[in-house]
Amino acid sequence: MLEAMVDAAQQLFTPGPMIAFALMIPIALIAGLMPGGGLPFIVVVLSFTTQLEPYTAIALIIGYMAANDLTESIPSILLGIPGARSSQATILDGYPMAKKGQAGIAIGASYTASLLGGVIGAIALLAVLPFARELLKLFGAPEFFLLSLLGIASVGIISAGAVSKGLLTAALGLFIGMIGFNDVVGTTRATFGLNYLWDGINIIPVVVGLFAFPEIADLVISNTAVAKDRMEDMLKEGRRDTVRGMQEALNHKLLILKSSLIGVFIGAMPGLGPTPAHWIAYAQARQTEPGAKETFGTGDIRGVIAPESANNSTDGGVLIPTLLFAIPGSAPMAIVLGALILLGIQPGPQMVQDHLDLTIAMVYIIALANIVVVPIVLLFAAPLTRVSVVPPQLLAPVVLAITSVSAFMANVTIEDLALVSVFAVLGMFMKAYAWPRPPILIAIVLTGQLEKWMSIAIQTRGLSMLWQPAFVTIVIFVAFAVFMSLRVQSGTQRVASKTEEELGNQAIIGSSASRSKPPTAS
Repeated sequence: MLEAMVDAAQQLFTPGPMIAFALMIPIALIAGLMPGGGLPFIVVVLSFTTQLEPYTAIALIIGYMAANDLTESIPSILLGIPGARSSQATILDGYPMAKKGQAGIAIGASYTASLLGGVIGAIALLAVLPFARELLKLFGAPEFFLLSLLGIASVGIISAGAVSKGLLTAALGLFIGMIGFNDVVGTTRATFGLNYLWDGINIIPVVVGLFAFPEIADLVISNTAVAKDRMEDMLKEGRRDTVRGMQEALNHKLLILKSSLIGVFIGAMPGLGPTPAHWIAYAQARQTEPGAKETFGTGDIRGVIAPESANNSTDGGVLIPTLLFAIPGSAPMAIVLGALILLGIQPGPQMVQDHLDLTIAMVYIIALANIVVVPIVLLFAAPLTRVSVVPPQLLAPVVLAITSVSAFMANVTIEDLALVSVFAVLGMFMKAYAWPRPPILIAIVLTGQLEKWMSIAIQTRGLSMLWQPAFVTIVIFVAFAVFMSLRVQSGTQRVASKTEEELGNQAIIGSSASRSKPPTAS
């Protein structure tokens, strides 16, 4: 383990990966400020990683994702709009603080909590690796086959809270993943006489069509450009009192620790990601912090610290199932799986055996991104916020052009663009009717691995693999994880709606009281 840590540091902290990391930071910061987050830009990053060596590629994609998350709280605090779904809870207290002239305090506290939460998440991932590595040595082909199968099934079950839709989309992904030449049986499947399909479906056009195009279309249709009357005042206030906010955050170390551990735990559950962690951390702080029930929602700094700590600690948590079991912790992690496959690295149990140094490098990147990006954001929060008010009609054509070029770069063939069109139509339909899209991507990524391990397991163990202790243990563990994920997912929706309803009632009561209060004699 120590040798791998040293080797990872020697490989990562060299000019190539560090230059790539430095170039990606400003792109990630700007993309994270756009309405709905920067998911389309992940596609662009993904297209570049195929041309790079693994450490440089990891510095790009993991650095992008960690830095992208950090900018979400800026529009939430200063403008009252979430940069992405996982920053909604921050608005409840961050924006009231900004309206009271305490934007600088809120931003300082937010990014101090984010920094510490991100580091705690990275440490948690690093701490898990030695135990996971020893455990996974006990696994053979049947267990690897089962993990691949359950990885697809579990994400399909919990995606968007719709079991039938999730499983159907996972099945569709398996069908798509089986297109092309099959190394196991030596025949082609569903190529329809097209030479282009012999190598299977390339992952980059799939990602562009399923994820990037629907988000761009939604951006244009929603037309949610922000035009706040007090924006200039908010930007000026955001430059003040950041040091005081940082000190305030450090006065709540225990809250940061508790919220960060919640983020790690929730992030490690398959398919959940940062949004549930964000709300659950906010809810537990409101229930356990002294006097929080009366002050949360009115501009309490603890209501900023708790969700922001959890939001960043999930970066380490979501990588645990993604890297160790090839079960993505969130939609962006599904794209990370695709990136690893394109680099010739198979996520899953073999990751910590054959690529332990690369896994540890991801830990370093998460910690480095938080340490480097937080001071940058604190210095440039005001100019960065202006990105949030750019009209969507100006952003969409640029993003559309960049993502189309990135898709064409996959094989430099016109067929790639035709494939993008097919998956774009599918992706927009699925987004419009709330069908989960990540199961398709996960199934495509894991199909080859699933078939390989199934063939080996049948030849070596036959049906006896079904009652092997390790096999049964995995079934029980994954069933428990899916059960807990479903409970957390449904509980998060109740927590979010109940919290917003209660805080809304408080605001109405407070407003009514202020209107009915008799005027004070001067």
